[in-house]
Amino acid sequence: MAIAETKPETRDLILDACDRIMARYGFRKMTMDDLAQEAGVSKRTIYVYFRSKEEVGLSSIGRVVQRAAEEMARIGEENADPLDRLRRMLEARVMARVDAVQDYHHSLDELFEVVRPAYMARRKETFKAESALVARILAEAGCPPESADALLLATNAFLPYSLSVRELGRPEEIRRRLLAMIDLLIYGVHQR
Repeated sequence: MAIAETKPETRDLILDACDRIMARYGFRKMTMDDLAQEAGVSKRTIYVYFRSKEEVGLSSIGRVVQRAAEEMARIGEENADPLDRLRRMLEARVMARVDAVQDYHHSLDELFEVVRPAYMARRKETFKAESALVARILAEAGCPPESADALLLATNAFLPYSLSVRELGRPEEIRRRLLAMIDLLIYGVHQR
């Protein structure tokens, strides 16, 4: 069976529809028929891009993570003080995720319940890439690059998969608490 040619914009259209449905009804109640109708495509078109509803959900999470990684990389390439970049990178790592899922916080637990094993496998690769980026900035700042994993693990406490956005608080509150922790972490690493 030949695989039909795919278009990135159709894939994003489907994922956008998934996000909207999860915000309204949650992941469990979402059907492929709902998704096709919301995206304005046929169910068959969805299956060209995704094997299952679970893969759509996992890809939705993956897109959020990818956008956060792209923002971190962009900040990392700026010509600014390394510690300032590090602070903004760690903030972007968390807040890009929080902002992306705040409208469907209630369905995030449902989604992770279904896709957690596949997500955890992908998460290892994401963590490794984030760690390498943070280690490079730490080295530029004259800080121990091996502290990168500790910085990421500490900020993991604010990620939506650890706690729901509702449990963490409003985005402004999350940001305030996150920045206080990041300042403490960077101070500790810089003093080492």
